[in-house]
Parts: sequence; C-alpha cells; structure tokens
Amino acid sequence: MKILVVDDEKKIADALAERLRLRSFEAEPVYDGTSALSSLRTDSFDGVILDLRLPDIDGIDILRQTKAAKPEIRVVILSGHGNEQDFKTCLGLGAVACFQKPANIQKLIEALVES
Repeated sequence: MKILVVDDEKKIADALAERLRLRSFEAEPVYDGTSALSSLRTDSFDGVILDLRLPDIDGIDILRQTKAAKPEIRVVILSGHGNEQDFKTCLGLGAVACFQKPANIQKLIEALVES
C-alpha cells in the first residue's frame, strides 16, 4: 500500500513516513499542499495522511480536490489545529477518519486499510 504523507512540519512528515515504512508500507512525505497535489496527479497512491494547516493550500481544499479526482483514495486527516467542525467537514467530503496530533500509528494504519 502506497501512502502520501502531507505535513508542513518536516520532522513529523518524515517520522510518520519512516514509521509506515517500518510496517511495510511505501510512504512518501511532502511538506506543502502544492507538492501534495502534484504528487497525487503524477503518482498512484492508495491513501493520504493529510494535515489541515499547510502554508500554501488549506488541507480541506486538498481533500476536496483529491476526492473529486480520485474518489477511491483513502484520506485520513491528522491535525494539531483541527476542531470538531473541521473534522465534520472533512468526513462529509470523504475523509475516512480524523485524528488530533499526536495520533497512535496503529489507529492511523487501521483507518487507511479498513475496507
């Protein structure tokens, strides 16, 4: 399973991608919304772990564009700033789960792989 990890906090994105790799996932970290959208257009991912607060494009906009282009992709929101309304909006747009940082890696994986 190939996962795109999107977080502007480089250390968090890199650490999360590494933890996924240790569990036999392919994981690619990117650090802004523009890079996320570019990666999603040019590569095939099964899932996305997406931060909501990015420096260039709001995570909700990325979620909206991602689900419009690839409705089958599983998107998990992971945010340190998301609130209940943000999470409700994301779930309505097709996110499969929303978590506050820091989140349990096993719960993230379960959300990504549940069918």
